[in-house]
Amino acid sequence: MKSAPCVVSVAEHTGWAHLVCVAAPGQVPAVIARRRVTLIDSGLPRQPYEHESTAMREDEANALIAQVRRSVAARTDDALTRVVTELARSYTVVALAIRKPPFDDLPETVAAVRKSYRLQCAADGMLYQLAICRAARQLGLDVHMCRRGEETSLAAEQLGVTLREVEDFVCRAGRPAGPPWTQEHRRAYAAGIAVLAAHARGRLRIQTP
Repeated sequence: MKSAPCVVSVAEHTGWAHLVCVAAPGQVPAVIARRRVTLIDSGLPRQPYEHESTAMREDEANALIAQVRRSVAARTDDALTRVVTELARSYTVVALAIRKPPFDDLPETVAAVRKSYRLQCAADGMLYQLAICRAARQLGLDVHMCRRGEETSLAAEQLGVTLREVEDFVCRAGRPAGPPWTQEHRRAYAAGIAVLAAHARGRLRIQTP
């Protein structure tokens, strides 16, 4: 018998991320695992575009960025593979939910990044966002992106309920036990619910007051 589907929803930072794993036992969404994972090797700069590379020659800066990218790719792949493997006993991870990057890709050179101030400001965060997406696709997962702040509305639309009902659920009835449970956890949970609804075998429902 095929195991139940699960979605890994990501709240990423520079150097690390929260993974909120969402499934639906009995067709009711639930957080079945939470992880804080490291996305870069110790000793490497987590924000090389904003800090370390600014005082370097272009060739040195490009070499540093390339080293950081390799590290982030390896650590991200390790983290996602480990979670998918751990959950495989009971769940099949089918998709990943993540905040949509402000640009589709990063140029290869530091000089090209610095041609756009907006891109330069976003570059460090995108190192991790794009690596997470690539790692997920290599594992055969569907990658769903949503804009920050739209997670709850997407979940409400998928479930056919109101924004308030989703907010109440992720804050109260559907909240997992124990801390931490911050706003970014709640947003990731809502995004995971929205994506899971598209993969579930039946219509999901949430408990409302």
